[in-house]
Amino acid sequence: MARPRKKTLDGKPLSKTNLVLPERALDLIDKSKPLASQVYGVLRYSIIEMSIEPGKLIPERDVCDLLDVSRTPIREALLRLSDEGLVHIIPNSGTYVSKIDLDSVFEGQLVRRALERETVRIAALRMTQESRSQLDISMFSQRRLAQDRDLAAFYEADEEFHKLICRIGTSDRVWRIIHSAKAQLDRVRRLAFPLPNHMETVLEEHETIVAAIVAGDSTSAEQAIDRHLNRVVETVKALVNGKPELFSDEALTAIEKYSVLFADKNTSR
Repeated sequence: MARPRKKTLDGKPLSKTNLVLPERALDLIDKSKPLASQVYGVLRYSIIEMSIEPGKLIPERDVCDLLDVSRTPIREALLRLSDEGLVHIIPNSGTYVSKIDLDSVFEGQLVRRALERETVRIAALRMTQESRSQLDISMFSQRRLAQDRDLAAFYEADEEFHKLICRIGTSDRVWRIIHSAKAQLDRVRRLAFPLPNHMETVLEEHETIVAAIVAGDSTSAEQAIDRHLNRVVETVKALVNGKPELFSDEALTAIEKYSVLFADKNTSR
């Protein structure tokens, strides 16, 4: 007699696939860092990039073979990803990439907005010539990538841009808090780049943020980052309409619930 197919946490059939990790993810491997941290970085990148789509199995044995590591660091990495809501670990079945949960997306956005408002404000007050040079280099790279329409590389440059501002204003410790809080949000951000004019809008907003920081205008810098981050609702709506299968069943309810928090400035990345 055929064995019944196992179900996911929401009762739907599991979707299995052969594991494929993008070259960019494998390039993140740094032998000087702990194995679990490396595996986490590779898998997180692959999930954010949608190389491993929602509902797909992450087979531990395949990860072991691809990364040439034992199962211990893989399980540590998967537990960390589970804490961020990026995967479901189902006993006696396996680990599956979760659908995008919009409650987590908006909660992450609230944390990000609160902290980045402060980091960009302080960055403007702490501006130095070295910091200005770093921002100039970042913007030069972003312009080039936008011109080349390299969406994956632009997303990475986008991440580094916000990390740099955080470092100038506060510290890498604060960025780690932001990074952990926005795991679900990052999938939305990455999915948004192919939308019409999205990358160009992001670039223009980055230019405005940098101009305010370099001028030492903390109020304008805070207002610019606020406008930049508060477009998240419109971005989410466009993505849910275009690819509803990637989102949890409560997506529309979550949009309605959180829209009021961003309604005054509907202008994420």
